[in-house]
Amino acid sequence: MVFNPNEFTSEQVNILHLNSDKDAGAGALHHTLGLGPTQASPGSHRHNGRDSYRIDMGDLSTSEVDYTPEGGTDGTQPTFSGPAISGSFNRFGNMVHFSIAVDFDNILTFGTGQYYLTLPYSARVAYQFRDGCLHDDSAGIEYHISGHVNQGEDVLWLFTTDRQGNRVYDFPFEQGEPVTLTAADNFHIAGTYEIEG
Repeated sequence: MVFNPNEFTSEQVNILHLNSDKDAGAGALHHTLGLGPTQASPGSHRHNGRDSYRIDMGDLSTSEVDYTPEGGTDGTQPTFSGPAISGSFNRFGNMVHFSIAVDFDNILTFGTGQYYLTLPYSARVAYQFRDGCLHDDSAGIEYHISGHVNQGEDVLWLFTTDRQGNRVYDFPFEQGEPVTLTAADNFHIAGTYEIEG
């Protein structure tokens, strides 16, 4: 049977197009995205699923941005004679990776109550970050530091892990918990989260 293209209406051509082959081979009219042998990758018209052009993560990333997090306690505020808190972040889409460091070299008083820091953006949902460490320089011991941020907020409340009897708990990180802090000590925390909005 021979088809004459001039004998088809535009509606019939559309129906034929919609029902044409998909992923049947490199010459197929339609291709889905994926790693299959005849699938394509975003932004590519090479349809072999192996060396199709793919989005490189480097094209999605941005450069690191320095920022100065705020910090304090829910009680008497600590005091410093100079800079003590530094931070940086890298945003990729609606995700952000942050890193914050606190050096006590310039501290005058440690304050009372639970410590907190501010993140570069508010979090879309609540997160618990476990990538933190307190360096007790005088004893040569490291303690776990974690942080929790509530949904829609940018305040990261800091915790430490301690043992009571046979159970391990998260306790608010404050002067005296997990250890009495000195000017020689420091801590850092990092994490990745989805930003609000």
